[in-house]
Amino acid sequence: MSGGDATAGRADGGRVSPFEMGLPDGEFARECFGLIAEEIESREADGWDPGAFLLLGQVGRAVRELREGEGGAELLRTMGAFLFHAFHFDRARRPLYEIEKGAARYLVESNPVPEGWDRSLPAPSGYLRLPEYLFWTRPDEEGPAEAVDGIFWTASSGASLSLLVVTGMRPDRAGFSVIPLDPVPMADAGAWIERPARDEGVDFETTLPGGELDRLYSLETAGEVLKLAARALGYIQTVPGAVAEPGEGGEPGEDPVVRVHRVRLSGER
Repeated sequence: MSGGDATAGRADGGRVSPFEMGLPDGEFARECFGLIAEEIESREADGWDPGAFLLLGQVGRAVRELREGEGGAELLRTMGAFLFHAFHFDRARRPLYEIEKGAARYLVESNPVPEGWDRSLPAPSGYLRLPEYLFWTRPDEEGPAEAVDGIFWTASSGASLSLLVVTGMRPDRAGFSVIPLDPVPMADAGAWIERPARDEGVDFETTLPGGELDRLYSLETAGEVLKLAARALGYIQTVPGAVAEPGEGGEPGEDPVVRVHRVRLSGER
């Protein structure tokens, strides 16, 4: 996906989110999401179903506008998936959970099973932002590895969860890559946390040459994405003191400013 400048900082000095980078400006977001909402209502479509969302005429129009007339099934699949998550992220008032490095390492290495998690979510849609350059994956199996910026989640139809991995937000590149995952039943979330995700090797073990020296992690399978997301969401929902107070944000449809919640090891300040 093309977009803004990854080197640009936000007004609060934080990292630019893919929501902000992927949309030209607040006016585009207001108009685009307003038209999508109107079409969902007029057609009585299921806006929480990613497949039905991609069939909306306003989604196709937005994809063509964002990519200056480009089309094709693969572009609609990836850009449409981003718009699905961005639309619901905006409606949820843009909650971004920034996972600090200590908390991220705990989620990977301590095999935490969130006790008492009822599979509830912090919001219907949100973004788990990972520490910079700690997690890596390959959007194209034959291509180079890219750093994972984070994972969008959106509650989908049928008590399912949709995830979208965002990679490649770096200073020498405009835009980013996305990897959509098919919706999965939330009832299975407990199994994701402990089930081995790789056929060979240890889950999250780095596949980068020399990556073990910096204790880097790789996401090689969809199962590892599910495992990391479930551990993070369960941790956020069940561990007292794990989430700091959010920064201020606007109402749905306002300029694309996110509400940042800091996720830390419990007891840290």
